Amino acid sequence: MIIKKYIFGVLFFLLSFPLFAQYGKELDALLLQVKDASYYDSARVFEAGEKAIALAKKESKFAAIPEVYLYYGSYFFYVRNLPKADFFFKKAISDALQTKNEYIELRAQIRLAYLDFELGQTEKATEQLKRFLLLAKSKKDFDNQAEALNLIGIIKEYTGNAKEAMVLYYEGLILSEKHNLKYYPAVFRNNLGLIKLNADNNKAAYEDFVQGLAIAERDNDKRLASHIQMNICILNVREKKLKEAFDSFSKVIDYSKKNNLPIELSSNYINLATAFVTTDPSAAINYFDSAIVILEKHQLVKELNRAYLGKVDVLFQMKKITEAEKILASVAPYFLKNQSSEETPFYYFQLYRVNEQKGDFENALANFITYTDLKTQQENKLNNKIIEQLQQNYTVQQKEIELEKEKTKTILLEKQNQEHRFVLWFSISLAGLILILVIVFFYIKYTRRIKQEQQLFSQQLISNIEEERKRIARDLHDDIGQSLSFIKSKIVNEKSKNSELILSLEKELGAVIEQTREISHGLYPSSLEKIGLARSVATLMTVVQNSTSLECSFDIADEVQELTILVQTHLFRILQECVNNTLKHSNASGLKISIERIGNEFTLTYQDNGKSAKSKKKMDGIGLLSIKERANIIGAVIHANDITEKGFKLVLKFK
Repeated sequence: MIIKKYIFGVLFFLLSFPLFAQYGKELDALLLQVKDASYYDSARVFEAGEKAIALAKKESKFAAIPEVYLYYGSYFFYVRNLPKADFFFKKAISDALQTKNEYIELRAQIRLAYLDFELGQTEKATEQLKRFLLLAKSKKDFDNQAEALNLIGIIKEYTGNAKEAMVLYYEGLILSEKHNLKYYPAVFRNNLGLIKLNADNNKAAYEDFVQGLAIAERDNDKRLASHIQMNICILNVREKKLKEAFDSFSKVIDYSKKNNLPIELSSNYINLATAFVTTDPSAAINYFDSAIVILEKHQLVKELNRAYLGKVDVLFQMKKITEAEKILASVAPYFLKNQSSEETPFYYFQLYRVNEQKGDFENALANFITYTDLKTQQENKLNNKIIEQLQQNYTVQQKEIELEKEKTKTILLEKQNQEHRFVLWFSISLAGLILILVIVFFYIKYTRRIKQEQQLFSQQLISNIEEERKRIARDLHDDIGQSLSFIKSKIVNEKSKNSELILSLEKELGAVIEQTREISHGLYPSSLEKIGLARSVATLMTVVQNSTSLECSFDIADEVQELTILVQTHLFRILQECVNNTLKHSNASGLKISIERIGNEFTLTYQDNGKSAKSKKKMDGIGLLSIKERANIIGAVIHANDITEKGFKLVLKFK
């Protein structure tokens, strides 16, 4: 259990140093010094830290300052000065808020939450870490996600929930591998290996340790690699593979010596000593002695006395009571002076065991009572610390609540302003849109009215033209035609007087009468009313073919006779216009007219085989306008393929 707890502590500090941002070569170098020194070197950590803070202020790189305070807090946690660790973690949070260094702010909050666990507030620490885990996920802060998962896993493992811890470690392993995080895959592999090692699944533990070691070496994290090597060493001791164990241990010792890490060096000896307690107590004593030599050399009194008590525990197992008593006598001044030390109750417990073995039951009882009193005092002191911590947390939370309220007010005010601006711009936009729609509506209405008036005017004009033609035709036929016929009858009566002259006048007058009749029929084809559209078209085709070289053909459905005389008139006029265009422009050798009925729809098709003018010019004048207007009057649709390369073609469909 001692080994397990110590290794977890090492992993915590390994993770307590984020990958700091790039602030510049000199400042980055100072931050790295603070980071390295924070493992054990109190003089160097603060010397380098103050230099880093001064340089950060000088270069206005204030985001680096809370990072220094985070390292300070980690240092004090490492040396178990939890109040000082608490102070610097909170200072890191405060400065990170001011400099908007969200990464360091969240990392320090995670550290502070873990302190609650160290103070015995397991449930509170777990809930806080879970909340920070969700926050890190929302920010896509993968490093802090991994950190929170690791610490929650450590707490679960300490409270006996190894299964839940493994789930968290595997989640962290998948996360860190997916996002190519440095260090964390090795950390989670090492943690999983420790759980399997404690479950006596040595083979699976070894696989995790080896994979973790490969990752640590790949990332050049020698410190983490050293810890994993130590775990492999302990595993080999358990399996009695002493050669492999000593090979791993020599690498660990070399690393600690080269990097001048006395606490880690002594701790490695203690770990190995603990591994040999049950199998080889003599070896355990030797390794405890190695740790004691190092701690005495560096005058690390607190850690030294802990090592002495560990050695005493092994001596009791070996029944070497006298040696145990001598060691207890040598450390007595320290524990008498430091009654508040965490190890003092254990010192009196060992005295109780010595007195009991010697048969000095009076002193044994006294030492046992002292042991229980000190233990109770420590627990009460711890409870007082918890109360103080809760009060501090409450005060901080109250300030945070007040700050959050102010932020909420500001956000609500800004939201109201945004809503007001939105309503204003929306109203202006809506008014502009309505205005545009109104203008478009009236414009469309106006253009439609103009178009309707134009169509009505065109239709009325055509109707008036038809009426005028009818009137002129009637006048030609009834007045001028009859007058000419009357003159002709007089001439006939005078034939006997001058036959040659009379015959000539009769012939010329007959031609004038015929021309008058043709003009009258052209102006208004009265034959439509008498013989219908089909026969009128046949007459037109006969006249055209007799008077020109055109070959004319037509095919008129019988159902056209059902059409009104108005529709037939407009169709005939359209055909007349098409024939005139063919005669004037196309130089055609033939033309064809067809009117067919399909269902309730008639289709008129006019086509000639002229060369055309390669354009629509011949239909761009009054002729096309007249055709379109007449088509509109009868509700017909003119198709767009009216001009082709093979000649002129008109398709008209109407019901």
